[in-house]
Amino acid sequence: MKLKINGFTNELEFYEDKVNILAINDTKCFTNIIQKLNNKIEDIDDSNDIFLLDKDNKELKIQKEMCMILDLFNIEYNSKKILNKLYDVISKDIENSGDIKLQSLFVEIRKCIIDEINEFPFEFTMSDDIDISKMLKLYDLKIDNLAYNSILEKIEFLIDLNSTLEIFSIIVIPNLKIYLSEQELIELYKYSLYNNIKLLLIEKSVDEKLEYENILVINENFDDYIL
Repeated sequence: MKLKINGFTNELEFYEDKVNILAINDTKCFTNIIQKLNNKIEDIDDSNDIFLLDKDNKELKIQKEMCMILDLFNIEYNSKKILNKLYDVISKDIENSGDIKLQSLFVEIRKCIIDEINEFPFEFTMSDDIDISKMLKLYDLKIDNLAYNSILEKIEFLIDLNSTLEIFSIIVIPNLKIYLSEQELIELYKYSLYNNIKLLLIEKSVDEKLEYENILVINENFDDYIL
C-alpha cells in the first residue's frame, strides 16, 4: 500500500519492516492534511486530495483501512465499529464451538419469556433465531478503558485489538513524538511491526531518523522528499 497526496511528487509507501513518518513543516499544510485525512477516515469527505493505493495502484477505501487517534489520553476502544467486530468474532467462535450447553440456555431463556407473555390476552410473534450478538449487547460487553494507563500501553493495546480483530490495517497518529521518548518509540515500532499493524505518524518536524522509520518530508517551500 501507499499514500498519495495530490500536489506532491513522492508517495509514502508502507513496507513490512518500516514505520511511516509524514513530516510537514508548514503549520497550515500540516493542519490541512490531518483534517482531510480524518474526514476521509470518517467518510465525510469525497474529495480527491488524498488516496490510499494498493500495489497495483488501485484505490482502497481509506475508511476501511485506517483509523486516526487524535486524543491519545482517551482512545475510544468501544467505538461502534470495534464493538460490532468484537461481537461478530465472539458470536462466530461460540457458534463454531458447538457449545450445546450454551445453546440450551438460550432455549430456556426463550421458553421463560414465552411462558410470561402467554399470561397476556394478546397475540405475539418472536424470532426463532438465536442472535448471540444481541445477547452480548444486552450484557453491555465492553473493553475496559481503565486497564491501560500510559500512552504507550494504550497504543500497544490498540495494536493488539486491531491485530486480533483485523479491523484496520493502518493506525494514524499525529504528534506522537512529543509524548514518547526515543526508546519508547522504538519499542512501539517493533511491537507494531511484529503484529503486522502499520503505523503512520504525522509530525511537524523530525530531528533525526530513528531505526525502522521511513520518512516523507514536506518542507516550508512545499518541496517533498524521502529522508
